[in-house]
Amino acid sequence: MNVAPPRFPLHLLIRPRNWPILLLLGGAFVVAWLPEGARRALARPFGWGLWRIKRFRHVTTRNLEVCLPELDGAARARLARDTTRRFALSLLQSLKVWIRQHRRRPAYPLARIDGREHLDAALATGQGVLLLTGHYGAPEVHGSLTGQLPLGGRRLVGVYRQPGQDAADAVLRWARSGYCDGIIPGKDIRSIVRELRSGSVAWFAPDLEKARKGAVYVDFFGVPAGTTTATARLAGMGRAIVLPVRYREDPDGALVYDIRPPLADFPSDDIEADTRRVNAAIEDLIRDDPAPYWWCLERFLHRPEGAPPVY
Repeated sequence: MNVAPPRFPLHLLIRPRNWPILLLLGGAFVVAWLPEGARRALARPFGWGLWRIKRFRHVTTRNLEVCLPELDGAARARLARDTTRRFALSLLQSLKVWIRQHRRRPAYPLARIDGREHLDAALATGQGVLLLTGHYGAPEVHGSLTGQLPLGGRRLVGVYRQPGQDAADAVLRWARSGYCDGIIPGKDIRSIVRELRSGSVAWFAPDLEKARKGAVYVDFFGVPAGTTTATARLAGMGRAIVLPVRYREDPDGALVYDIRPPLADFPSDDIEADTRRVNAAIEDLIRDDPAPYWWCLERFLHRPEGAPPVY
């Protein structure tokens, strides 16, 4: 199904209440045309400023304490500084993708695919494919690289948590049309399932906290976390193969797409066990190099009954 890409939502942005978003896009345009070295240099003072925000600092520190207790205090302090700088850089790089991404001229070229055989095997089945990831590195860079995968003509759709503001949602849809054939709110299960059953490839990051209907508390780095059960439900209803994926940057700056083996016998008839496997797969994407992960996310804001607060 071919759908025209969304137009730039100027009609929404000119409304006074949306001017802050318009100003952000003006800044994004400037950042997008900076040399990459300048963006990396800018990430240092930007990260320094973020670290001065008490809540940001507290959440990042506590997440590292409870998720990586094997690290001593000095190692966690170094990791906290590194992950904050990486987070700042990921935001700046994402702005570049928003402004400069084009299917024929990607903002960040893909250098290599590790584990391509897993993708090729999944596509060869004719089933839909669910690319499972987390907030690791710059999500928009990850999306740009995903758009460069050899999908054999399959549609690529992004699944996202829809913002409450109509202008912000319209900007996201416009920005991500540079690498996706469509983006679908995570609550629109029917549309996602339809895409998967038609053989599309869906890109999904279910590591944001969810503590209401459609969620269970399962461990994430050994800590109970409110986690959506959508991954297992989508895979089951969409008859899709689930491949954990991430991207990483080699020492020479080359961007590499890392595709892991599919989740075997997934889903099962135990939704909680399946969701636990999803979290374990995301953990496995993070453990060998935790710095690019967004440790500033309030992953443990809500707690199971009787559990002490994390923050």
